[in-house]
Formats: sequence, structure tokens, C-alpha cells
Amino acid sequence: MVVIHRAMRQDLRRLAARLGEIAGRGAPPPQARAIGRYTAALLAEIRAHHANEDEILWPVIAATAGQAIDLAPLTDDHLAIEAAAGRARQALASFRAAPGMLGELHASVSELRDMVDEHIADEEEQILPAMRRYLPAEAYRWCEKQIQRKASLPGLRFTTPWLARYAQPDELSRLLATGGRRVRILLAAARPGYIRLERQAFGARPAAHETRPITHSDHPISSDRTPRLRLWKEEIR
Repeated sequence: MVVIHRAMRQDLRRLAARLGEIAGRGAPPPQARAIGRYTAALLAEIRAHHANEDEILWPVIAATAGQAIDLAPLTDDHLAIEAAAGRARQALASFRAAPGMLGELHASVSELRDMVDEHIADEEEQILPAMRRYLPAEAYRWCEKQIQRKASLPGLRFTTPWLARYAQPDELSRLLATGGRRVRILLAAARPGYIRLERQAFGARPAAHETRPITHSDHPISSDRTPRLRLWKEEIR
């Protein structure tokens, strides 16, 4: 869960940065196609992760933690994020039809970045302590199995190397140990294609210091970014 959160946050950040860099000059057709493919895959990961939380993980947490945690605000966040992701998908469709139209995609990805940043910071502050205190290990393993059963092979061809790319060495060792031989084979097969796509979209891989774990000091509320989820909730009230 922590690795997925890190992957979503850092990928949205670097995607928004890349789109901002090329918004004025455009992108060569191969790069534009790669950005389109990568953006579509990232948006699919965000949607799948939130669906897995809503449908599988959070009901189990609610059943075990009871009144110790209120999941309603985080569920509201998912609605807001899905709406923002929908705008990003529409902008992506426009970009694919006319690759020179980068402004709308850049704006929508930047909006989504800020909302996901804010949501994950809140979620990790509230959910992770509750999981550690109330959620039995066997219940979490059951959730993992249900999530794995929902995953499609085409999706896993992106998900597996994507998570490996953002996992710290000890985290990757645990992920591979949990996934077993099937995941190791899938990672070996899918990683070269992922690396090619990543390089086409973003250029050379960033240095290690650019992929450090995100901390609470990176929370958008403590920076110059607008707390978009709070504004959205105020508007719908």
C-alpha cells in the first residue's frame, strides 16, 4: 500500500513536470505517443487502487476497527479524485487526437497531482495506524488475494514493473516474496518494456535523490499548492 501510494504521487509529479516542460514547444510524435500510453496506464492504476480500497480493503477495516475510524471523508475524497481523473482522461483523449494540445492535459494532471497528494497524506495519517492496530494479518492477506484476483494480465504488465521501480530494495524483496514465482517471471518479462516506455515518455531515469520517499513535509497544504480536496468539499456543501 505504501509503495503504491509513493508510485502514484511521484509519477503524477514527474508527469505534470514533463508536461509543463514541453507545453510550449510540443513533443515529437514518438514521445507524444509514449506520454499518452503512460498517462493512460497511470490513470488506470489510480482508478483501480481506489476501487480496491472502496470495495475490498476499507469494508474490512471498518469491520475490524469499528468506530475507531471514520472512512466517510476518505470515500468523499475518492469521488473528487475520480472526477478530476475523468477530466484528465478527457484531456488525454484530446491530446491523443491533437498532440499539440498539451495545456489542458498539463492542467488536469496538475490538479489530480495536488488532490492525490492531499488525499494520500491524510489517508496514511489515519488509515495506516488503524490497520496496524486493528486489522489482523490474515484479514489483510485475504484483501491482497482478492485484489490480485481482480487484476488483469495486461494491467499487471504495467503494474508489476511500475511498483518495482518505486519500491525500496527491502520493499521489493517483500513484494517478490509475497508474489512468488509468478510475479518474478512477470517482472522479468515486463520490466524491459516498461523501461522503454518510461524513457520514451520522460527521457533518462532520474537520479536516486529525485525518487526519495515522499514525507509529510511534501504535503501540499504545507506548500504553495491549493488544498483542492478541501475546496471541493466546501463547494458541494
